[in-house]
Amino acid sequence: MKRSIVLFGAALAALIAAAEAPLVLVTTTDTPPYSYRDEATGEVVGLEIDIAREAAAKLGRELEIRRAKFPELLPMVSTGEADLAASGITITEGRRQTVDFTIPYAVEGGMFLYRAGEPMPTMILAEQMRVATMDASTYDFYLCAHNIDSIRYGYFSQAVEDLKAGLVDTVFYDSCSVKLIAEKSDGKLAASRLETRENFGIAVKKGNAQLKAALDEAIEARRAGQ
Repeated sequence: MKRSIVLFGAALAALIAAAEAPLVLVTTTDTPPYSYRDEATGEVVGLEIDIAREAAAKLGRELEIRRAKFPELLPMVSTGEADLAASGITITEGRRQTVDFTIPYAVEGGMFLYRAGEPMPTMILAEQMRVATMDASTYDFYLCAHNIDSIRYGYFSQAVEDLKAGLVDTVFYDSCSVKLIAEKSDGKLAASRLETRENFGIAVKKGNAQLKAALDEAIEARRAGQ
């Protein structure tokens, strides 16, 4: 009897500790406007961050944000090292095998970022160019499907810096982030036409229905308010 009480007490304590522990969000922190570091405040902000904070509040949890390279995001969620991942992640059937996704919060696509004044990249021209993209992203897979051997990066911001420095000819990434970087470049960078269309979602560990429902509710509320 005493042993049963001890075991019950330990289990209850574990449940309370889990409820009080912060939700861990992993992101690259460099995919505006979804999740990025504000230059003025140093804080990580963006649409994904707002959605995650709203979901955490609904669950009575704090939100802890950790930075990681893009290829590390989904493995960290699937192994339980993080509760959710967000960084302009495309929803695919292949990824659904290891994580669950929220309903889409945005529909974007792939686009080239390039130096203004140079020829606008296309998939055909890209075959002869030094093309940067995010490692293990759908853009990486799309380039491979077109027989384009890309230069893979863990962080979008580093690829952009190498583009400015002339170390790569173009960066292929999500259209919203590409357009924002081009707009803020003082005319030094430009965005190409749209090459693909994809649904973006926030990844959670498979079976975490409570967190997924809270995130979906936050996304639905934003849709209703638009």
